Amino acid sequence: MPKRFHRADGPPYSTGRHAGWSIDANGLTEAGQNELLKQIGRQLQANYQDVLKEPAPDRIKQLLERLEARSNRADDKDL
Repeated sequence: MPKRFHRADGPPYSTGRHAGWSIDANGLTEAGQNELLKQIGRQLQANYQDVLKEPAPDRIKQLLERLEARSNRADDKDL
């Protein structure tokens, strides 16, 4: 069963449905849709650039180190 979220003003909705929101890109050509997606990507990058420069929290660094160590052990077993 898909996870469900609750709207503030109504009943829950399924995460698998896209009804109720749109960026009105359906009428665009393929080139227009591609340009729109590029523009959205550039805007997201500009908005979150400072966040990407921040150091990762210690718990995330530790998790990444553990995952890397596990991956290295699996690679060594393959040799």
